[in-house]
Amino acid sequence: MRRDNEHFALRSSEFALLKIFVNHAMTVLTRMQLNEKLRGNSVLHQGRSLDVSIWRLRRLIEIDPSEPRYVQTVWGRGYVFVPHGETGAAERGAMVAPGV
Repeated sequence: MRRDNEHFALRSSEFALLKIFVNHAMTVLTRMQLNEKLRGNSVLHQGRSLDVSIWRLRRLIEIDPSEPRYVQTVWGRGYVFVPHGETGAAERGAMVAPGV
């Protein structure tokens, strides 16, 4: 991956998560949908492994990971990828993804 002419290596899990977000830009994906897309149909994924993956991805792509602009949290619903990094875009225009 490249940002501002600087190259970054992504782990396979980070790349997979980024690919899901890019393919579903401006669409709110629930934690269950993300886990299913990342790990298959297993409903056994518990804990905070998804949060760790999102945290790692934010550290790579966000200017300030504590104030994410690209991978935004939609409280009570899930996460949304905002390609242009517009703050608050998730609340204004993100669609909810239908069931996976």
